Amino acid sequence: MNDFIDEKKPKPLPSTLRSRRRYIAYQVISEEKVLLADITNTIWHSVLNFLGEHGTSETDMWIARDTYNEETQTGLIRCSHDSVEKIRASLALIQRIGDARVVFKVLGISGTMNAAKMKFFGETRLTEFT
Repeated sequence: MNDFIDEKKPKPLPSTLRSRRRYIAYQVISEEKVLLADITNTIWHSVLNFLGEHGTSETDMWIARDTYNEETQTGLIRCSHDSVEKIRASLALIQRIGDARVVFKVLGISGTMNAAKMKFFGETRLTEFT
């Protein structure tokens, strides 16, 4: 009976059927330090206002909270490969977060999260030191 249950596990999608993702590395240039929660809310509101609900759902956008650095105010946004320019345009429309004037600077685009961290945030792998 257990063999029958194991055979019914869903298999992961092959890479040819998965959606292609891109990672946008950004930096917030502001008059004062801005909290991640405020940045996240502002990005979502900007994308929703610019693209609408249907357009926002097609972007498959996700803001990577664990990659945000409070000191340098840099982070990553994941989106589909088709919607990179739409997200960039939405970021360019943001002028204020709360009372602080801000500018979103796109540092670059990458195909993987690790490559984006290494290219744009200067992170290194431990295997490079051996």
